[in-house]
Amino acid sequence: MEIEQIKLNGDERLIDALKSKGYTDIPSNVILDKTLTGIGATYAELHSCRNSIIIEPNVPVIVGKTAKNGDWVAVYSNTTVAQIKKYLKRTDVKYKKILTTPEGFKKVRKAADKSYSLIQETYFCLFDECEKLTQDCDYRASILQPVYDFFDFKEKAFVSATPLEVSHPAFEGQGFKKLEIVPQYDYRKDLHLIVTSSYERTVREEFQRLKDSSCVCIFLNSVTGINELVNSLHLEGESRIFCSEEGVGKLKDAGFTNAVSSIDYPLAKYNFFTSRFYSAVDIELNVKPDILILTNLNNAVYTTVDPYTEAIQIQGRFRRMFEDKQTFNSLTHITNTHDLGALSCEELDRQIEEYKTTYQSLIERYDKTTNSARKTSLKQQLKQICKDYLLDERLNIDYFGIDNKYNEERVKSYYQSGEKLYAAYEATKFFRVNYEERQEIIGEDDIFRIKKAPNEKERIRIFATKLIQLNEQCKENPSIDKQFFLKLLHDSCDFADLIIEAYEVIPFDLKKQAVWNCCNKKKLEIALRDQKNENKRFSPEVLRDIESSFRPYIGDNIAKEETKKMFTDIYSRHYILHNETGITAKVNQQTICEYFEATPQNKKKPNEWKIKCMLPQYAALVS
Repeated sequence: MEIEQIKLNGDERLIDALKSKGYTDIPSNVILDKTLTGIGATYAELHSCRNSIIIEPNVPVIVGKTAKNGDWVAVYSNTTVAQIKKYLKRTDVKYKKILTTPEGFKKVRKAADKSYSLIQETYFCLFDECEKLTQDCDYRASILQPVYDFFDFKEKAFVSATPLEVSHPAFEGQGFKKLEIVPQYDYRKDLHLIVTSSYERTVREEFQRLKDSSCVCIFLNSVTGINELVNSLHLEGESRIFCSEEGVGKLKDAGFTNAVSSIDYPLAKYNFFTSRFYSAVDIELNVKPDILILTNLNNAVYTTVDPYTEAIQIQGRFRRMFEDKQTFNSLTHITNTHDLGALSCEELDRQIEEYKTTYQSLIERYDKTTNSARKTSLKQQLKQICKDYLLDERLNIDYFGIDNKYNEERVKSYYQSGEKLYAAYEATKFFRVNYEERQEIIGEDDIFRIKKAPNEKERIRIFATKLIQLNEQCKENPSIDKQFFLKLLHDSCDFADLIIEAYEVIPFDLKKQAVWNCCNKKKLEIALRDQKNENKRFSPEVLRDIESSFRPYIGDNIAKEETKKMFTDIYSRHYILHNETGITAKVNQQTICEYFEATPQNKKKPNEWKIKCMLPQYAALVS
């Protein structure tokens, strides 16, 4: 896609920069990358001398903007088709401005009825915060409803301060180009990134730091997480929650009444926002806020925040510039980390290619067959692919759904470690990052994950991993209080003694990797017993008994069956057992070779071994 860069000077708004390049308004067939929030893209379109349909991802921004002007109409769930028809017929409004959610767009189409084609010819269609199409379509398929209509408009544009790469072929087919706004000044914002292994403790400490702040705005995409935080910090009387209508209902059921689905004032001391308020909405304050972004991967993966989009959008909600030329006091992102199993681009490429191959095969068979039963079966199979976000509601390839998969894996990959997240923030070139690690050898989050592990296998895996890390760090730093951290681990699992003993007995090497990766409690008990028996077989006590028993045969021959009987007797004397039933450990004619240098003598019956000497590593233990 062709890229055109447009300079933005410090005293300019977006429309000024566009005019410097000869554009009177936002041009058609562009993806407008504003770089900065709050420079007036939506404002420019609302005040342009043309009819406009502006698609906004969420209701709050629509309600907020249309409340400022009676000549603009808001279209969302509460709006009727009749109201839109009435607006379209108004003769006192020279330039119609329709602000609609993606889901509300079909009401506009229905209201226009036979004149809809005229609207597509004469209205400019602007899709604001366009990255939301990619980010939200996995859980909100309805956001894609206007996509086909959008590309049918004669004049249209995508716009955002944080657009994502798009793969839909219509962009190339219709000659879209990217307009990139390039500020000619340092616009970077200070951000404090705290990566912690004790999320709750770190959050409590941050709230303590902000106790004297006039206004704290917390962005956390989990109504449940917000409710738990409000209750644990006892903030009920001085907080407000801004979330979806569904979330408001849940909070009221939980006894919290100060929750709303759109911005209204005054704000409280502590204000919580879910993701529908991360972009587009203007939060107007008379005091400088402290902004806190929270990500808790223990409770919800969807609390991740993309440094390239959501973090930039969040800080951009605050538009008022104070005397020090800043819009907020502080911006902090607190997060824990976790391996979320992110797929690489190459792995996704292969996965998507398989989907496409399956799709092409099914669609060809669907088009060719005339048998209704087969058509029904093939359609059901195609719909199954729809569930995986590869196809849209028309059973065509869903390019935004595919982009969503790549985007989701990209963001997940950042949260594998603090270093990766820090690198992502740095790479945006939007933030001056103060990176702080508050990682403990065994943190609250580690204990939480052990306790909440979905099964014994995962509990053992996490526990053993932390045990390895503890031992490695204690080797590097002997001053670490190992017993303190062992007690933390011990209290996290009801069979901790078994895991700790197994770790001390069973080598954690490639040979034993399968034991640790695939066992539940029962299998670990068996593996531990087997390893103990294995260790006992080569203990000094048993080796001395073996050496004493076989000493008369050193340099001489002995029947193979006789060696088998002798080892069975020795193992029995020392209670070296094969399994929990008490059967003596298995021996065979080759067992002698585990202890002695011996050569087979098979020329006559019975077959014999010629014993040369005990293996050196064991001879040293019995001398």
